[in-house]
Amino acid sequence: MENTNPFKALEPDASCPPYLKQEVISEIDMIRNSLQVVEVYAYDIFAAFTVFVCELLPNENQPQ
Repeated sequence: MENTNPFKALEPDASCPPYLKQEVISEIDMIRNSLQVVEVYAYDIFAAFTVFVCELLPNENQPQ
């Protein structure tokens, strides 16, 4: 009994042109770079926001 891979039938025989490969790679690089910029500017934004909100709320342990 021959064990054939059914996923091999899904792969096309045609090859991708080099310019199309370069376009896809450049789009992936742009997305990666954009996410790195977002990470730089919003790295600790939620922690800072949490500290800000905690300072606005009344503290139950401190006497007024």
